[in-house]
Amino acid sequence: MKQTLKSKFPAVLALGLMAGVLGACAVPPPAPEDAFYRLSPRAAAPVASTPVLTGVVEVDRFAAAGSLANRPLLFSEPGSSAVSEYHYHFWIEAPPILLQNALVSYLRSTEVAERVVTPEMRVRPDYTIRGRVMRLETVKGESAIGIAEFELSLRRESDGELLVLGEYRAEVPSGPNGVKTDVTALEKAVDKAFQDFVADIQKQ
Repeated sequence: MKQTLKSKFPAVLALGLMAGVLGACAVPPPAPEDAFYRLSPRAAAPVASTPVLTGVVEVDRFAAAGSLANRPLLFSEPGSSAVSEYHYHFWIEAPPILLQNALVSYLRSTEVAERVVTPEMRVRPDYTIRGRVMRLETVKGESAIGIAEFELSLRRESDGELLVLGEYRAEVPSGPNGVKTDVTALEKAVDKAFQDFVADIQKQ
């Protein structure tokens, strides 16, 4: 009986060594690298030969709550009220700052106002634009779409009159190439929402 037990020890030892070697070979794959995305709506053509808004227009940082204020890109499923954050995919800055800068650039390109600034310029504005992020996400599914939805307002500072106040929503189909295509769709949706806002400014 003792000899039988002793004869089993080398086999057990060999199996243990083999398991150790196999365990060392089973190295988990590296985690994906983080990816960062800009939000760069296209420059618009001038909308009028002379500015609609004379003086200085100040664009405040957009208001946002919850995940809308965070840097991870968002997505949802069709027919679901649940919104999720992508892993490893981030805006290069928080959406309130991205959208503020994007709207400043867009308004400058339209030449709807004489001068467009942010509060950091410390210039007394003649008009103030405020925005609130309502949706900025991709709805996945067979036909994915990028959705941008904002509340935007334009106020004249001399008398406090609210010249424009509205909710601006745009949906743009995405493509089959994943998050990069989704970002392009979101850029186009933001562009369309801004375009509708400028159209309302022109009516003043």
